[in-house]
Order: sequence, then C-alpha cells, then structure tokens
Amino acid sequence: MKEELKATQTKPTLCDLFHTPNLCKRICLLSLVRFATILPTFGLILHLQHLGSNVFLVQVLLGVVNLPANCVSLWALKHRGRRINIFFFMSMMGITFLAIIFVPSEMPTVRMILTTLGGGICFASITCCLTQANELLPTIIRATAFGIIGVCGSLGAAVAPLLMTLETYAEPLPWIIYGASCIFAGLVVFLLPETRNHQLPDSLQDIENGGKGSRKTEQEDTSIKVTHF
Repeated sequence: MKEELKATQTKPTLCDLFHTPNLCKRICLLSLVRFATILPTFGLILHLQHLGSNVFLVQVLLGVVNLPANCVSLWALKHRGRRINIFFFMSMMGITFLAIIFVPSEMPTVRMILTTLGGGICFASITCCLTQANELLPTIIRATAFGIIGVCGSLGAAVAPLLMTLETYAEPLPWIIYGASCIFAGLVVFLLPETRNHQLPDSLQDIENGGKGSRKTEQEDTSIKVTHF
C-alpha cells in the first residue's frame, strides 16, 4: 500500500521511460509502428500526381473517404481486438500499395480507386494505432511518451518524400518500400499486449508488475439490494 501511494506521489521524468524495461519496450515498438504507419500515408498524400490523371479529384475522394474509414475502424475496435484490427488494416494497406505497382498508367481509373481505398485504410490504421497507444501507456506519463512516439511519426513524414527519389533507380521501388513497411508494422503489433477489455495502467508500477495493464476487467454486479432495518 505504501509503495503504491509513493508511486502516485512521485512525478515520473523522461529518464523513467528508459529505466523501466517493459515501458521502454512498449514505447520503442509503438514508435516503430507509428513510423511505419505515417511513412506510407505521407508517401501517398504527397505524390498523388503519380497515381491519377486528376490530382484534385483524388484529393477530394481522400477527404470524402476519411469519415467512413474512421467509422469502420471504431466499429472494428468495438468488436475485435486491437492487434488483429491493426494487422488487418496495415496488411490491406500494404497490399493496396503493392497492387498499384502492377496497374499501368494507361488505367487511371483503377489507380484512382486503389489510391482512394489505400487512403481510407491509412486513416483507419492511424485511428487503431492511436487507440492502442493510449491504452498501452500509463496515465501518469502518457503525454511524455506520446511526444516521443510523435517525433518518430514526424520522422516518417519527413522520410516519405525522400523515398520518391529512388524512382531514378527503379520506378516501383518507393511503393514497394511503402507497402513492405505497412505489412512489417502489422506484424510488429503482435509483440505488444492486447488491451481490449483490460484495465488501463495508471502508473509505471502497473506496467512493470503486470498489474492493471494485464488484468481483465471484472464484470461486477452493480444492482442495489434493498434491505429492511
């Protein structure tokens, strides 16, 4: 009891993120997933001119598909586990990017459909990844950890346009990297614990001891019994 009270009273610092092995592992894996998710997303958005004859129409379609994609991801998170949803969306996104390679430029309509589908899956994947990250990180240091993960995501956004320079060596090479990174991130997610129907961790001690973060919530009877005095 005293240890739990002391843990809640002490304010964790940035160094505590690396002194706690389990939390450090989670942050590293989440950072890797964020990097591999943002990399193909920005690669798609910043290079629409390579995927369709009408860039403005593709941009409008990506904006339209944003809302239904997020609704689908929220529905999937409600009925299935976090890891399986992220793996499904990331794999589909990778397959979509790889499929674009085999569509010739003489078929702009097919390319536009694949681009719109890939953009929607990108948005759904980001929603699932953000939800999982919120549930894996303890409340007391969540903002600091999210800052580190966000930096890795920004790094992916910065690297994405640079990969397009690889077209000078092989035209499909950037899209192969984008697609492979999606599938790789979907597999990495299985190294993280499942958080659906689990209590959220509040402190660093919950992460290291496998306490609240690894214990399923119990369905308690909340009915009120009326007794006679």
